[in-house]
Formats: sequence, C-alpha cells, structure tokens
Amino acid sequence: MRKFRTSGRRVFAVTLALAAAVSPLALVGCDGDDSGSSAGTDAPTAEQQEPAEQQEPYTVSEEQLDSSNQFATYITGKLTNNTEDEVSYIQVEYNLYDAEGAQVGTALANTNNLQPGGVWKFEAIGTASPDEVASFELIDVTGF
Repeated sequence: MRKFRTSGRRVFAVTLALAAAVSPLALVGCDGDDSGSSAGTDAPTAEQQEPAEQQEPYTVSEEQLDSSNQFATYITGKLTNNTEDEVSYIQVEYNLYDAEGAQVGTALANTNNLQPGGVWKFEAIGTASPDEVASFELIDVTGF
C-alpha cells in the first residue's frame, strides 16, 4: 500500500487557485445597488409597480330602510361573499340616525356558513322606533 503525502503549500496553492477562479462567478450581477434591480434592465421593481386592485371580501347591495313595522326598524339588503372561503359567521352592523343626524340606535343581522360566492339576503333589526329613524349607515361587516 502506497501512502501519499501532500505538502501544506500545495494544498494552500490549490485552494487559493480555486477561490480565485470561483470569486468572479459569484459576483456576476452584483453592481453594488441594494435595490434588487440589475444594471441595464428597465423592468419595474415591486415598489414601482402599481398595486393590483383587490376586490373587497364582501359586497353589500340593495340596502333599504323598512319602517313598515311599528315596533322595530329593519334594514334589508344583500351581502355577497367575494372570497374563496366559506365564512362560518358573518354580521352586518348599521348606525341609525334621526332627521337631525343624531344617532338613535343600531341595527344588526348575522348568519352562519356563507359559502364562497354565496349571497345572503339579510334583514337587520334596529333598536330604534321606526318613526325616529330618517337614515342609516353601514358601520361594519365582520366575518370569520
């Protein structure tokens, strides 16, 4: 069996030569600019691109004030689940205002298990007398 002896100088020289050969390849594309763009390209960076318009997760439409009941105020409408997920609980909340613009109550409605793309016909019941309510405002849609 033959034993091979290597000199420390030869190992160091080979290592140094490999490092010198690989270093320029590692620096390709590095221009000292931290913005992440390469020199000579006109492609916009993420900061320069305009953000894509995202659709709201829920759309509320066809809202109407119903004061036909003498004991309660109702707001009817439709809510659409624009997400790709089932919503296990969802709630709409409205503020109710009198003719002078003062808040006189709230109206709430909720449901469970609204499917992706599903439409919920809601009827939010209000805490104010119908003869007090002149207008309403959607305050919140909560879903999870």
